[in-house]
Amino acid sequence: MLHDVVVVGAGPAGSYAAYLLAKRGAAVAIADKARFPRDKPCGGALSRKALDLVELDLSPVIQTRVAGAWLTFGGRAVYREAGGVAAAMTVRAELDAFLLERAVAAGARFHPGAAFVDVDPGAEPLRVVTTRGELRGRYLFAADGVASAVRAHVFGSRVVDYAPALEALVAAPPAACARFADRVLLDLGGMPRGYGWIFGKRDHLNAGVYSAFGASGIRAQLAAFLARHPGLAGRARIRYLGHPIPVRNASGTFERGRVWLLGDAAGLAETVLGEGIYFALQSAALAAGAFFAAGGAVAEGDYARRVRREMLPGLAAAERLARLCYAHQRFVFERIARSPYASRLFLGLVTGEVGYRECFAKAIATLPGWLAQPRLPTAEAAAI
Repeated sequence: MLHDVVVVGAGPAGSYAAYLLAKRGAAVAIADKARFPRDKPCGGALSRKALDLVELDLSPVIQTRVAGAWLTFGGRAVYREAGGVAAAMTVRAELDAFLLERAVAAGARFHPGAAFVDVDPGAEPLRVVTTRGELRGRYLFAADGVASAVRAHVFGSRVVDYAPALEALVAAPPAACARFADRVLLDLGGMPRGYGWIFGKRDHLNAGVYSAFGASGIRAQLAAFLARHPGLAGRARIRYLGHPIPVRNASGTFERGRVWLLGDAAGLAETVLGEGIYFALQSAALAAGAFFAAGGAVAEGDYARRVRREMLPGLAAAERLARLCYAHQRFVFERIARSPYASRLFLGLVTGEVGYRECFAKAIATLPGWLAQPRLPTAEAAAI
């Protein structure tokens, strides 16, 4: 069978792209090396802008809804309300399986246990070789994650830059989980040149550290972060998961003929918080739009132009903002603690009410005013 699109990778980018394509009548095959549901290292945070973007009701896989955040540094903490739902918490095994089910229900064909082996990007049609046979398609959407086999085969090894993250799944009693049922903790001192987080799930806490610029000793930093927070310290049942976050497409390459890179495979995560799911979903929407605009013909460069126009300016501003913030972590915490306006800018990045370019420009423009703000009282983090 000749498919319009073969999607390699059934994570958020691949499954959502397949859903958008199939629901409009495109013939789509999805191949993934795993069988679903499967575990996936990820904090599992869905920002409000991600919830607003996706054309599906994700409530079946939402575990908690976040209305605010504790922001901490050096044992001090402030709580900030988001003014509604800022984000929702999910578990990637459930989210990914849900999106895949929606894609299959829309008409896509799923091939589990089919790892990518080979493709000739110049062939017409494309012949995508997997460990479970060959799939033919007019296009290949590579959505096979941060260690994309398609990207390495077609685009080479020096495409994406990474930032490290390490998370701990902490078995916690109901009272500890309830403390984070509608809020998260973001510790701006939790990691040099990065931050630490605590996200609440139904039956556990997801805690981790992320360094935007490759700070060393991440396992020791995570241990120190866990020890500082009483809800995490001393827990016997902890599962550790490490994963790189693809914060930059260093080569600026997103397509080669009819082979297109989506989501993590394309290096589309932001640098401030390491958010990737929203950008995976956005790239899926752009790829589906470019496909239908081309009418099945080769539209050389159209998908890449859409990514560069719609995504890269914001991601570049996010990197500038991250460099500024993580070079002065205590200073940033103090500004947020003193200024409700600064807090709204920060939370606006999560909700989508504030773009990264806007946040960076306003952070610079309002710096003199922040310096004049009186000090606000802050709680001790141990009271959280």
